[in-house]
Amino acid sequence: MSESAEPGAAGVRTSLRGVAAALALAWSTGWYLPVAFALLTLIQAVSPVVAAWLTKSVLDAITGEPAAGYVLGLGLGLAATGLVATVAPFASRYIVDEMSRRVGLLSQDRLFSAVERFTGLARFEDPAFLDRIRLAHQSGGETPTSVTSSVFSVIGALVTIGGFLVSLLVISPVMALVVLIAALPALFVELRLSRARAGMAWNLGPVERREFFFRDLLSNVQAAKEVRLFGAGPYLRGRMADDRRESNAQNRRMDQRGLSAQTLLGVLSAVVAGGGLVWAVLAAVEGRLTVGDLTLFVAAVGGVQGALTQLVQDITFAHNQLLMFDHYLKVVGTGPDLPVPARPRPVPALRKGIEFRGVWFRYSPEHPWVLRDVDLVIPHGESLGLVGRNGAGKSTFVKLLCRMYDPDRGAVLWDGVDLRDMDPAELRRRIGAVFQDYMEYDLTAAENIGLHRAR
Repeated sequence: MSESAEPGAAGVRTSLRGVAAALALAWSTGWYLPVAFALLTLIQAVSPVVAAWLTKSVLDAITGEPAAGYVLGLGLGLAATGLVATVAPFASRYIVDEMSRRVGLLSQDRLFSAVERFTGLARFEDPAFLDRIRLAHQSGGETPTSVTSSVFSVIGALVTIGGFLVSLLVISPVMALVVLIAALPALFVELRLSRARAGMAWNLGPVERREFFFRDLLSNVQAAKEVRLFGAGPYLRGRMADDRRESNAQNRRMDQRGLSAQTLLGVLSAVVAGGGLVWAVLAAVEGRLTVGDLTLFVAAVGGVQGALTQLVQDITFAHNQLLMFDHYLKVVGTGPDLPVPARPRPVPALRKGIEFRGVWFRYSPEHPWVLRDVDLVIPHGESLGLVGRNGAGKSTFVKLLCRMYDPDRGAVLWDGVDLRDMDPAELRRRIGAVFQDYMEYDLTAAENIGLHRAR
């Protein structure tokens, strides 16, 4: 289950925090876009209610002795309502797409600015944290716009429901209550499905990461030589297919749960609508409802059910998005991995030398010690070669010197000053290193050379 899928009050607080952060992110890209979207949503919410009442008035007027001007006015009102209902969705879609483009750019920059602030390497070696970054990247660009759209859509659906419920209350208070109560199971079921989908996305993280890994190996020019030399393609393709089958199986089970639940809810909705229609027809035959009342009743029942369905979908969609957006908020809000002093010591050019004083280090409490009580002095101006078997700690020694990690015990000193008292960025400007697993950037030669000077 996703760590974000918290129960009770904690889950509510998480959702509210996510809504506030998503709306703030959308607002920061241009306040006029969410304002315009809110107005268009309100117009679309009111339009079906206005159309239903205008239709009722037209039918009641026609069955009586209407004045031509009055009927013409009602007809023009219906035409205008239909025009607004036709045009508004296209304008709303454009605004949503524009917000999505702007939010995607802003959220991506904020996410990777946060990742760039990580001083060391430990988090990049944590598969769970890498999964969180991937989900944060996916949700960060989509969720703020989706949540903003869903929030306004929920408000619009409530306006539509309120308008039609008032219409139903005028005709039959009992039917208004029945239609409203029938929607509650849908909301409960969809929220449970939403939580389950978010948990599945988190659980599938390692599976999808492996699939991406095998996919990259099969299409990477660096791996292509050995894959072909050793004939490893079928094996790698089989591993990739196994991961895809596992992912498909979990998604299939979730889809089957959703299909079963939504089928039952659809039957309940149809029974309520059908029963209401039979009652309305009999009431009209007995003269208790006019033709206009009958038309309004049918439109109101359908409108309430449709708006309630939309409301449930918007709430559950926003809920699912917020559960995923929590990954983004956690990455962006993650504190430093290695402490940096508020007032770091300056890092002058090396004059005396580097000292490892009683250094112990291991990559995690579950791993063995890589370095044990290392005491070593490298005087300024001298060269030193470290020789040892694979895993003896040679690369770890250099990474500690670059402060990619901090020792578990002991200290690394630069002219007698502990590296932990310095700004890591300033320290690294004094150090050059080429690692055995060095990077070749897919950039021009000039850019590859210039990356070092960029700092």
